[in-house]
Amino acid sequence: MTTAGRSPVGTGSVRTWLPWAVLFVVVVAFLAFGSQGATGDLTAQDRVTDLARTIKCPTCGGESSAESNAPSSQEVRRDIAQRIEQGQTDDEIRAFYVSRYGEGILLTPASTGVASLVWIVPVVAVVVAMAMLVLVFRRNRGAAGGAASAEDRALVADARRDLSEPSPGDGHGEGSSR
Repeated sequence: MTTAGRSPVGTGSVRTWLPWAVLFVVVVAFLAFGSQGATGDLTAQDRVTDLARTIKCPTCGGESSAESNAPSSQEVRRDIAQRIEQGQTDDEIRAFYVSRYGEGILLTPASTGVASLVWIVPVVAVVVAMAMLVLVFRRNRGAAGGAASAEDRALVADARRDLSEPSPGDGHGEGSSR
């Protein structure tokens, strides 16, 4: 300890940034692990289901082709299965439906160009919000310190005395309510 009551420069700083560094590593690890999805080869039926979940039902509002039992959704699932049997990739199949129905047929937005903002903005907002919280808490932690002055102690003593004395009309001895 130094004479000012603070730790030397190197010792307190590790305790300050180490938890944040560990939290950052854990969050990044979970995000990396979660973004990998299923490992291993998918069966043709799994691919049909996964693709149908990303394509809207052409006749239903907002429901995926995988969830809908409408005839048009059943036809989409059959068409996806045929295209998979023909060897088309998932991107080629999605591109076909986009060319036929437009971008609105996809339930997941593209991750390129201006549409990538849909993916980036929420992450940036969370990071900025966390940084702001850290700054506010650090600033408030330093401002809350300090010893009470003699004037502060006198105010507290007066308030306690007022609360402990019974009011003239108070027969219970509980003191005034305010």
